[in-house]
Amino acid sequence: MRATKILLLIFILSFSSCYTTKRLIRENDFETSGFNNQSINGIYSNGLNDSIPKNLWVKLKSSYTDKTDTINLDINNNVKLTMLNSENLKIQLLDKTGKSVIDEFDLKGRIKGNFFTIDRKLTLYPFIPVYYVNMETKTILGNDLNGNLVLVTGSVNEAMILMVAGGNRHVQNHKFNRIKN
Repeated sequence: MRATKILLLIFILSFSSCYTTKRLIRENDFETSGFNNQSINGIYSNGLNDSIPKNLWVKLKSSYTDKTDTINLDINNNVKLTMLNSENLKIQLLDKTGKSVIDEFDLKGRIKGNFFTIDRKLTLYPFIPVYYVNMETKTILGNDLNGNLVLVTGSVNEAMILMVAGGNRHVQNHKFNRIKN
């Protein structure tokens, strides 16, 4: 019985994989410049004021943890990105003046092509056949030709309860303005 559950879980996971880095690069809507460790370093605008407001800090934090961020976020805050080495990126939320750090965390990943690929975040709750929940996020970061930050995120959210299943998949492209290096 246990072996059957494990095989069923492997079967479900094999058909519900998240987006690959290559696929996210193909689905990127913006032209990007070549990547080096110093090109991504800089301070970027935290928000986009288009039809649906976006928040850079929230997007990057969702690639790091499932926990809800309780920080009162202001769209006027800025986000500072610093490459520590080729596999670690430090993210800092700065206040409006840019002089004090409100919060920070590190993201692990690697450089592929013109992007820094953040390691996939996987949340899995299997209890087959009663229920199964799978939430995956894959994010890549790069710079456009003007030095602005290009962020592409692929998400998969799936659930199954008593053999009734549903979910969604989507890719989001965003460009955040560079404030300064």
